[in-house]
Amino acid sequence: MRKKIIECVISTDMTFHAKQFTYLKAKIESFQIHKGENSDKIIEGLDRVNLSQTQQEFMNIVIHACDISNPTKPFEIYSKWADKVMNEFWIQGDREKELGLPISFLCDRATTTIPNAQIGFMDGIVFPFMNSLVAIFPDLEFLIDNVNKNKEEYKKLKN
Repeated sequence: MRKKIIECVISTDMTFHAKQFTYLKAKIESFQIHKGENSDKIIEGLDRVNLSQTQQEFMNIVIHACDISNPTKPFEIYSKWADKVMNEFWIQGDREKELGLPISFLCDRATTTIPNAQIGFMDGIVFPFMNSLVAIFPDLEFLIDNVNKNKEEYKKLKN
């Protein structure tokens, strides 16, 4: 159990995002999953080892989805968290600048705006990932609705 939990926590590192997203898309495509139909085929006929590995992959995916879930929350909550995250990024960028290091992506307060950063995050990371989850777990459709509403709010702020 400890090993499984550690792997879940480690899986929240964004360096694993592409791997997890590719895994989800492959399952959806290979089993022709749509609105939850055929999702049972993901574990159908697996031996104990492969079942355990598949369960771990999905635990990792769900924990990662939770980790990037701020845009799926109501705007009043999401925007507060987005402000906090962006301030953390900017503090990192300030420190990198002080040390003469290259400023990391999204960490330059002079060139990065919250609306642009959040719209990019939703379009490039959150929406595609959550959309794949919803194909398997259709009861999560409200997450997509919230992402779309929040994107519109940030578009208004951007303009």
